[in-house]
Amino acid sequence: MTVRQAGAPITDEGLRHAAFQGGEKIAQDRFSPLNKAGPLRLDDAKCRVYPKLSFFFDGTGNNLEIDDPLGRLSNVAKLFNLASEDRAGRHASKRYISGVGTPFKFPKLIGYTDKLADDKGGNLGLGLAVGGDVRIEYALAEFSRILKIDWSSASWKCMQYISVAIFGFSRGATEARAFVRKLIDKNCERTETGLIWVAPNGERVPLRINFMGLFDTVASVGGPSRHLGWASELAIPPEVERCVHYVAAHEVRAAFPLDSVRVDRTYPANCEEVVYPGVHSDVGGGYAPDEQGRSNMLARIPLRHMLADAVRAGVPLKLPSQMKEDVGADYALVDDEPVVHLYREYMAALPASEGGDVEALIQVHRRVQFQWRSALERQPNDFRVLGRLYGKVSAAKCAAVPAATDADHPKCGDNQWDYEVPSDPSEQAAQLLREQRRLVQRVAFLRHPVEHRAGDRDWPPPEPRKRTAYEGLILSAWDDRAGSPAAVDGLLAEHVHDSVAHFTSWPCALYDPRGVYCDSKKYYANAKEVNADDVAIA
Repeated sequence: MTVRQAGAPITDEGLRHAAFQGGEKIAQDRFSPLNKAGPLRLDDAKCRVYPKLSFFFDGTGNNLEIDDPLGRLSNVAKLFNLASEDRAGRHASKRYISGVGTPFKFPKLIGYTDKLADDKGGNLGLGLAVGGDVRIEYALAEFSRILKIDWSSASWKCMQYISVAIFGFSRGATEARAFVRKLIDKNCERTETGLIWVAPNGERVPLRINFMGLFDTVASVGGPSRHLGWASELAIPPEVERCVHYVAAHEVRAAFPLDSVRVDRTYPANCEEVVYPGVHSDVGGGYAPDEQGRSNMLARIPLRHMLADAVRAGVPLKLPSQMKEDVGADYALVDDEPVVHLYREYMAALPASEGGDVEALIQVHRRVQFQWRSALERQPNDFRVLGRLYGKVSAAKCAAVPAATDADHPKCGDNQWDYEVPSDPSEQAAQLLREQRRLVQRVAFLRHPVEHRAGDRDWPPPEPRKRTAYEGLILSAWDDRAGSPAAVDGLLAEHVHDSVAHFTSWPCALYDPRGVYCDSKKYYANAKEVNADDVAIA
């Protein structure tokens, strides 16, 4: 498939239509000659079962039990809450896997999970993705246990095909991609007609991986930008019927490089990549209400898009309207919701991209953001970066906030990672202002960039250097006096978070480009190929 900008928010009617399409697809599949016993006949429908297994890998630092009371569930956790689990009716089973860096405990069942250890979570998980391998092995064990134990041996002959759906966010998306590859290699046989699961009695059952839904894949396994161990192979297998990958256009942290589903310069036929405004957790969810003076409603747009994509593919997820009212409210997004209007107008204001790859589509969002931040500096009105924090914090203290420096984002030790937004509004405000003022200083530097030949020492003196293509984009946007539409200001100030501001565990800055990995190939956005230790830039 290909890559594109995100579309309009989906309405409740659109969700219902997607569910209807999914129902039609399921019906067509059951009458398909690919069924083990051939096309379905009405007189033998009771003798056929169709197990559906869904796996949900949450993101770094995300944990349903911990986050739910705080109102900061990720989109993966919210989708899990919509998933059916009803073997007798819809033949559905679901498993939730908490994010690395958080506790992960599970029953120890002999022959399946008894040799796997619980993960207590902590900084090694946050920084190095320690514990990801246990989560993958648990999911593989549960796949086997569900089919071999939960389904009795008498049911194996009645299985017509098995459907598997897989979701993931952040490092959970990396786990999902590693899991699907191991699932195929360890638990399936490849045939000319597709995958086969072989039951313990020799019964051969077709297996379909009908959907993968990924939010902003980040590996950084073994350290920032690394792909060690279980994350070494992440390409989407061709046996996956459909994979959608939602990408965060405003994420720039060096410790959060994107792992695109693209392979070299080509998108696999079964993959689609979609670019959304926002940083990592604006797309995958996970911010609490009003953190950094911003709403967390923006994440509902990709959430509902993913729900529509999944049910359209036949994944057994309920619609919000089918849930209890207090639960369904967490998924609501009515047409008159402010974020809907701002999002529509923002997307309409995006300039055309100069290329058709994900890097080019990301860069038009960056251009708009640099234009907006430039306008704040010229007015001058950098207090606007505070969003709804403005008026809640001391103006005098805000005025005295200095620009951030490299010291605000040091390389931390393995046990020093911290992903949390500070609870104190004054500290949140100071972080936001420091990064805006640091960006202003960087723009001044970019007008006459230099580089030191011997570190940062005074001698020999620094020499002028050429600007990179990305630095040229920053200056071009910064000097554009056309101004930003009100909706652009509204979305960026009130809904798009600043992940750099609250990330104090690794070097990063608002003016950094984001690394983009494309399987084993790495490119700059200006098409300059780099060596294996570097990454693409968007």
